[in-house]
Amino acid sequence: MAGDVSEAANTSRVRHLATRLPPDTRSAGEARDFVTTALRSWGVGEALVCDVVLAASELVTNAIEHSTGDIGVEMSIVDGAVRLRVRDSADAVPVRGTPDLLSERSRGLSIVEMLSDAWGHERADVGKWVWADFGLVAGGAGVPVRESANSLSVDN
Repeated sequence: MAGDVSEAANTSRVRHLATRLPPDTRSAGEARDFVTTALRSWGVGEALVCDVVLAASELVTNAIEHSTGDIGVEMSIVDGAVRLRVRDSADAVPVRGTPDLLSERSRGLSIVEMLSDAWGHERADVGKWVWADFGLVAGGAGVPVRESANSLSVDN
Protein backbone atom coordinates (compact mmCIF):
# COMPACT_ATOMS: atom_id res chain seq x y z
CA MET A 1 0.00 0.00 0.00
CA ALA A 2 2.85 2.39 0.77
CA GLY A 3 4.11 1.95 -2.80
CA ASP A 4 0.75 3.14 -4.12
CA VAL A 5 0.88 6.32 -2.02
CA SER A 6 4.43 7.10 -3.16
CA GLU A 7 3.57 6.53 -6.79
CA ALA A 8 0.45 8.73 -6.55
CA ALA A 9 2.50 11.50 -4.95
CA ASN A 10 4.98 11.41 -7.84
CA THR A 11 2.28 11.77 -10.48
CA SER A 12 0.45 14.61 -8.75
CA ARG A 13 3.37 17.04 -8.38
CA VAL A 14 2.39 20.69 -8.28
CA ARG A 15 2.62 22.30 -11.71
CA HIS A 16 1.13 25.69 -10.86
CA LEU A 17 2.60 28.31 -8.57
CA ALA A 18 1.69 31.96 -8.03
CA THR A 19 2.99 34.94 -6.09
CA ARG A 20 2.08 38.57 -5.60
CA LEU A 21 4.68 41.33 -5.63
CA PRO A 22 4.57 45.03 -4.74
CA PRO A 23 4.94 47.66 -7.50
CA ASP A 24 8.58 48.21 -6.58
CA THR A 25 11.78 48.00 -8.64
CA ARG A 26 13.00 45.12 -6.43
CA SER A 27 10.05 43.04 -7.63
CA ALA A 28 11.71 42.21 -10.95
CA GLY A 29 14.49 40.44 -9.06
CA GLU A 30 11.99 38.68 -6.80
CA ALA A 31 10.11 37.51 -9.89
CA ARG A 32 13.33 36.13 -11.40
CA ASP A 33 14.01 34.19 -8.19
CA PHE A 34 10.42 32.89 -8.04
CA VAL A 35 10.44 31.72 -11.68
CA THR A 36 13.88 30.13 -11.38
CA THR A 37 12.89 28.20 -8.26
CA ALA A 38 9.57 27.03 -9.74
CA LEU A 39 11.06 25.81 -13.02
CA ARG A 40 14.04 24.08 -11.43
CA SER A 41 11.75 22.32 -8.95
CA TRP A 42 9.82 20.94 -11.94
CA GLY A 43 13.02 19.68 -13.62
CA VAL A 44 12.87 22.14 -16.53
CA GLY A 45 16.12 22.35 -18.52
CA GLU A 46 18.44 25.21 -17.66
CA ALA A 47 18.36 26.81 -21.12
CA LEU A 48 14.57 27.14 -20.94
CA VAL A 49 14.79 28.40 -17.36
CA CYS A 50 17.03 31.25 -18.57
CA ASP A 51 14.59 32.22 -21.34
CA VAL A 52 11.54 32.22 -19.06
CA VAL A 53 13.39 34.15 -16.34
CA LEU A 54 14.35 36.87 -18.83
CA ALA A 55 10.77 37.07 -20.11
CA ALA A 56 9.45 37.29 -16.53
CA SER A 57 11.87 40.09 -15.75
CA GLU A 58 10.71 42.06 -18.80
CA LEU A 59 7.00 41.56 -18.09
CA VAL A 60 7.31 42.47 -14.41
CA THR A 61 9.37 45.54 -15.30
CA ASN A 62 6.61 46.60 -17.72
CA ALA A 63 4.03 46.09 -14.97
CA ILE A 64 6.06 48.26 -12.59
CA GLU A 65 6.46 51.02 -15.19
CA HIS A 66 2.93 51.08 -16.59
CA SER A 67 0.63 50.36 -13.64
CA THR A 68 0.10 50.75 -9.93
CA GLY A 69 -0.85 48.15 -7.36
CA ASP A 70 0.35 44.64 -6.76
CA ILE A 71 1.75 42.49 -9.55
CA GLY A 72 0.74 38.86 -9.91
CA VAL A 73 3.15 36.27 -11.30
CA GLU A 74 2.01 32.75 -12.17
CA MET A 75 3.99 29.80 -13.46
CA SER A 76 2.45 26.59 -14.73
CA ILE A 77 3.02 23.69 -17.04
CA VAL A 78 -0.02 23.30 -19.28
CA ASP A 79 -0.33 20.89 -22.21
CA GLY A 80 3.42 20.31 -22.37
CA ALA A 81 4.37 23.99 -22.27
CA VAL A 82 5.56 26.39 -19.61
CA ARG A 83 3.11 29.26 -19.20
CA LEU A 84 4.22 32.50 -17.58
CA ARG A 85 1.52 35.03 -16.63
CA VAL A 86 2.03 38.49 -15.17
CA ARG A 87 -0.91 40.57 -13.92
CA ASP A 88 -0.91 44.32 -13.45
CA SER A 89 -3.62 46.85 -12.64
CA ALA A 90 -3.44 48.81 -15.90
CA ASP A 91 -6.27 48.50 -18.41
CA ALA A 92 -4.05 49.54 -21.34
CA VAL A 93 -3.33 46.83 -23.91
CA PRO A 94 0.38 45.92 -24.13
CA VAL A 95 1.98 47.19 -27.34
CA ARG A 96 5.29 45.96 -28.69
CA GLY A 97 7.42 48.99 -29.43
CA THR A 98 9.91 49.42 -32.23
CA PRO A 99 13.01 50.89 -30.60
CA ASP A 100 15.82 52.38 -32.60
CA LEU A 101 19.26 50.83 -32.21
CA LEU A 102 20.35 53.28 -29.51
CA SER A 103 17.12 53.22 -27.50
CA GLU A 104 17.30 51.93 -23.93
CA ARG A 105 13.54 51.29 -23.80
CA SER A 106 10.72 49.56 -25.68
CA ARG A 107 12.44 46.20 -26.06
CA GLY A 108 10.60 44.17 -23.39
CA LEU A 109 7.78 42.72 -25.47
CA SER A 110 10.10 42.19 -28.44
CA ILE A 111 12.32 40.09 -26.18
CA VAL A 112 9.30 38.15 -24.89
CA GLU A 113 8.15 37.57 -28.47
CA MET A 114 11.59 36.29 -29.54
CA LEU A 115 11.98 33.94 -26.58
CA SER A 116 8.46 32.50 -26.40
CA ASP A 117 6.42 30.36 -28.75
CA ALA A 118 3.41 32.64 -28.26
CA TRP A 119 2.39 35.58 -26.08
CA GLY A 120 -0.67 37.70 -25.55
CA HIS A 121 -2.90 39.32 -22.97
CA GLU A 122 -6.31 38.86 -21.39
CA ARG A 123 -8.49 40.96 -19.13
CA ALA A 124 -8.44 40.37 -15.38
CA ASP A 125 -10.95 41.50 -12.76
CA VAL A 126 -8.66 44.49 -12.28
CA GLY A 127 -6.21 45.21 -15.08
CA LYS A 128 -4.87 42.45 -17.31
CA TRP A 129 -2.71 39.35 -17.53
CA VAL A 130 0.15 39.25 -20.05
CA TRP A 131 1.17 35.68 -20.79
CA ALA A 132 3.87 33.84 -22.69
CA ASP A 133 4.11 30.14 -23.59
CA PHE A 134 7.39 28.28 -23.92
CA GLY A 135 7.30 24.84 -25.55
CA LEU A 136 8.93 21.83 -23.98
CA VAL A 137 10.53 18.84 -25.59
CA ALA A 138 10.60 15.72 -23.44
CA GLY A 139 14.15 14.96 -22.38
CA GLY A 140 15.61 11.83 -20.87
CA ALA A 141 13.73 10.43 -17.89
CA GLY A 142 10.76 12.71 -18.62
CA VAL A 143 12.69 15.89 -17.82
CA PRO A 144 11.57 18.72 -20.11
CA VAL A 145 14.28 20.58 -22.00
CA ARG A 146 14.40 23.12 -24.82
CA GLU A 147 17.16 24.78 -26.74
CA SER A 148 17.65 28.38 -25.68
CA ALA A 149 16.59 31.00 -28.18
CA ASN A 150 20.08 32.45 -27.67
CA SER A 151 21.60 29.36 -29.31
CA LEU A 152 19.38 29.51 -32.40
CA SER A 153 20.66 30.96 -35.64
CA VAL A 154 19.30 34.39 -36.53
CA ASP A 155 19.98 33.81 -40.25
CA ASN A 156 16.92 32.62 -42.16
